Amino acid sequence: MRARPLATAVVLALTTALLAAAAPGRPAPTALTPSGDRATATARLAGNTEVPVKGGSARFDAPPKTLAALKARGVAIAEIDTQGQISPHYSTGSIDLGIKSGTVTNSGGKVGGELRFTRAGIALINIRTKKVVKVTGFVGDLSQGTLDAVLNRGAKTTLGTFTRPRTTSSIDTEAAVLRMDTDLTVTATAAARLNAALGTPFFTAGGPLLRIRIDAALDPSVDLGTALNLGHHVP
Repeated sequence: MRARPLATAVVLALTTALLAAAAPGRPAPTALTPSGDRATATARLAGNTEVPVKGGSARFDAPPKTLAALKARGVAIAEIDTQGQISPHYSTGSIDLGIKSGTVTNSGGKVGGELRFTRAGIALINIRTKKVVKVTGFVGDLSQGTLDAVLNRGAKTTLGTFTRPRTTSSIDTEAAVLRMDTDLTVTATAAARLNAALGTPFFTAGGPLLRIRIDAALDPSVDLGTALNLGHHVP
């Protein structure tokens, strides 16, 4: 007759232990406690997210002095369309290019990421010698502050370098746009290749090449303030 009271006592003891474990102020059992790994990963990613670029435009302007010096040497500038055809009309020194894709990041407080432009480009034409340089396939490395391109379908060349702007002053969070206005100086390699292709010793390393104005449309569904850490501090 003692078996039933003993079993009842065991059940009561187990019930009391379970209730005590679930009481307020007591940690939940390990099997039911979230690990917190996902929250930690999210915190680490804040400010380092790659925000997609959905399009936009860029304007490349040759500085007036550069344009005048080129003209004095018989070198003209013309646009190249997306089919690779050179315009029969010479440019006044301003070329508009579309931005087809890319990403933008906050790299140490400055703009990072990459911008990939449309297949259009710029042609430099030596009217005297009939030599032509096609500059296409533009890619802007925002993290390194460089602009790469392909010269006459050859190997990719770093055309020039620019000063990377601060993220907070370049990102319009309301319009979801990256705006940049910067000067590009020609690299030694690009200067040598341009001079050789044109047959004229004009370009010099570190000299002014282009003034670049960029308006890149960012993914409007992204919370840019959090993704790019614009005034948002993660504890």
